[in-house]
Amino acid sequence: MEGHSIPDDRGEAQAFRVNLIVHCVFAPLSVLVVPLLVLNGARAWQVAATVLAAVALHAAIEVARRRPATGFAVASAAMLGLVLTPVPGWEPSALPSAVCFLLALWRFTTVAEPRLRLAALLVGFVGIVIAGLLSWTRIEGSVPGWVPLVQGAIGLGIVIAVWVAAIAATHRRERAARAERLRLDAAIATERAHVRRDLHDVIAHSLTVMVARVDAASVTTSDVGTSRELEDVAEAGRDALGALRAMLTVLDAERPSRDERPLTVAALPELAEAATTPLHRVTFEEAGERGPLTIGAELALVRVAQEGITNALRHVRPPVAVRVRLEWRGPYALLEVRDDGGAGAQRAGSAGTGLAGVRERVEAADGTFTVARESGWMLTARLPTKGFR
Repeated sequence: MEGHSIPDDRGEAQAFRVNLIVHCVFAPLSVLVVPLLVLNGARAWQVAATVLAAVALHAAIEVARRRPATGFAVASAAMLGLVLTPVPGWEPSALPSAVCFLLALWRFTTVAEPRLRLAALLVGFVGIVIAGLLSWTRIEGSVPGWVPLVQGAIGLGIVIAVWVAAIAATHRRERAARAERLRLDAAIATERAHVRRDLHDVIAHSLTVMVARVDAASVTTSDVGTSRELEDVAEAGRDALGALRAMLTVLDAERPSRDERPLTVAALPELAEAATTPLHRVTFEEAGERGPLTIGAELALVRVAQEGITNALRHVRPPVAVRVRLEWRGPYALLEVRDDGGAGAQRAGSAGTGLAGVRERVEAADGTFTVARESGWMLTARLPTKGFR
């Protein structure tokens, strides 16, 4: 299997710079070795084989930029040819261009599967053993016998160090990629929560108010045809509201967000006025001296009021009266949204998740939220003012 990867532009540029440095530094050093080989009595074919191996090593790291497995194979074959070439008074693996093998090993190890990584280490180990044995058989009488052993140990240590460093770099890259995926997933989840919240708090509320107004108009009009048309429009609005709530169940559950731009309690009178129709009387009362609230607490109060009004218009048969009362009691603010029960409950499709959402908002702002049933429904939220918990 060809193990290769297509790097991004930044990785490709980095690989190009590394290769350029290797070519500019180690290729000239290998060229300087050629006269030394000639002076040591190397034959023409031995010099040619050494030069050919050096060229193959430099070509291998270029191939490895796009095809790490092929580049590593070429570099391994070049190193094998290099160590098999007997040169008097010279250790072939000491050729400066041999560093290309280490670079090819690095690149292959960073992209290969775990079993292929072990195979790459095994190739390096076998190569060191072959080079050590050949060096030992070619040893001259004046050279101690332990020299090839030390050279082999150093070479093996370098190969293992490069291999381990490549695996460590791979693990760091994988951790960074996982962290980036988690960050993107969190961003997507947050955005989905924002969309869901906007759909529920704005679109669903507006649609509910529209249906209530159309219902009121259909009752008050004296024209039978107009009344029938308005009833059809109201029914279509209820169907759309049901479809919207079904879509909301697909999106993430609501979670409070620190960066959203909240409504303020100053919007409560306008909210009540917008929901008022001939058959739906929504009033707002405020008592006490208004105190400072945190952003989360103020948003929670508005959402509780909005949810209470929406539920009354959606679930209670008109005519219905809804009272929104906000009372400031020093260390906390108390909001009550109460309906009178109207003419009884009406079918409104499946239950939504608005109450659970506002409960979560209130509790996130260190408040308490309750729902009670008397003659009608009553939603109560108690939230601390700033400086109190």
